[in-house]
Amino acid sequence: MDVVLCDELVQEILQRLPPSSAPSVSLVSKRWLSLLRSSTTSLSLRIPPNIVTATDATAGTGNSPSLSSILAYYPFLTNLTVISAREDADALLLSIAAAACSPRLAILRFLPASPLSPAALHSSAAAFASLTSLRIASLLPLSFCWLSSLPSLRSFSLVRSRPKRLPGCRREPPWQEAEEPPPPPAEEDEDDDFDQSTPVTLPLESLSLSGICAADRGLSWLWRRCAGLRWLQLRACEGTGDGPSSPAFPLCLPGLLGLELRTCRAIADRVLLHAAERCRALTSFLLYDGGSRDALRHFIHRRGAALRTLDLRLPLDLHNDHLFAIAADDHRGGTGAPSGSGHQLAALRLHSCCLVTGDGLRSLASSPAGAAIEELALVNCDVVEREPGLLTFLSQSMQRLRRLDLSHTETLTDKEVGSMLASCRNLVEIRLRGCGALTGASLISLLKHCGQQLEVVDITRCPGIVSDAIELLVMNACRLSQLMVEENKVTEAAMIWLSRKAIKIG
Repeated sequence: MDVVLCDELVQEILQRLPPSSAPSVSLVSKRWLSLLRSSTTSLSLRIPPNIVTATDATAGTGNSPSLSSILAYYPFLTNLTVISAREDADALLLSIAAAACSPRLAILRFLPASPLSPAALHSSAAAFASLTSLRIASLLPLSFCWLSSLPSLRSFSLVRSRPKRLPGCRREPPWQEAEEPPPPPAEEDEDDDFDQSTPVTLPLESLSLSGICAADRGLSWLWRRCAGLRWLQLRACEGTGDGPSSPAFPLCLPGLLGLELRTCRAIADRVLLHAAERCRALTSFLLYDGGSRDALRHFIHRRGAALRTLDLRLPLDLHNDHLFAIAADDHRGGTGAPSGSGHQLAALRLHSCCLVTGDGLRSLASSPAGAAIEELALVNCDVVEREPGLLTFLSQSMQRLRRLDLSHTETLTDKEVGSMLASCRNLVEIRLRGCGALTGASLISLLKHCGQQLEVVDITRCPGIVSDAIELLVMNACRLSQLMVEENKVTEAAMIWLSRKAIKIG
């Protein structure tokens, strides 16, 4: 067979195989190994300390194969992930740029232990002509001018602005940070400060930044060139750069469709106020651990009616009046709702919101906004445990509900689940992870009311749900495509049904 099949046909076969089969295929013959490598388009590498970089090869040091020589076996890569414990991030990047696959790369995730320099990124940019998505671990000094050398780049993610091991930005209390005078402009900002011409807009549509401080310089250059941004994520940021006020930051907001603030308590209020005034196209908003009660209410009043997705993890900041505001804002059309658009909210996710009560959720569910919700998550929200019957009321009011997440509701009972499911005729996904009080009776109720259309079930860490109930679910759920459960609960009979129905498990 190895002789009969031509290279093109073997490559076509190999491309249709799952990635898990690659080790076995590589052992068939040298020809198949070569064809497997040449047909591989996605690769993940963990670089050991003894790997040779382009710099090492030039110096004549090291006996191990170089990174460029390894990548030479994969000339058609379009997706590459490199994780390294080495300290020479610049040399590793230049080795990737020197590889034959670099002009074809569309996605690069580069996560070395040491920070990259802007000079290395600028020097290697010409080799990545097709790059559309870039994720890097850290960058020092913090400069973004090199982004203008990647004309195809649509998505950029900076995991952290500086390596964890370096002292870098010593985090000061917010009141001290605010008292510091604004830093002098970075060198790359000088053209913006004194040139009144409009900066050239970068092609970026998605941007994720982590660990930015108010004193970080160089951010103004970026904000002024992100007018086309559609999705912005800030993680663990204590500022938006170039001083406490960061006047250039709001310039990137008008075109946003999605905004995420994760653990950015120091800047959450300021970003919320800017977003309320400028994010006229916003349809998705996520806020984890930050934002005052008043700032969040103002944001909901201005933009809540136009949101399709609202995702909040605010243990001490979310109150009933915020839910009342969503319901009331929808009744009167909302300041930010498009004309004639109807009710927008399709997904509401609440995590650990311990100050919300049943009154707030009932008010929302009874409003037109609540009736339009298709996805509801109440994760680790003790209101479900405090108020029996609440879930039944919500399911009766939210007739469009298709996805439900009640994970980590430890005292949730089978009776409560059964009463709720009786009204969930359209449910296709349910997540009950960590609901320790549930038993197999909940799965029987699930089959009775939703068995015909159910597609995704998560019952991980539910000790009361045993193997027999899982086997019954797998056998009788007509459209089940994914089941999340511990493997030791899956019997041999259930495994046969999983294989026969092509149901993913994990």
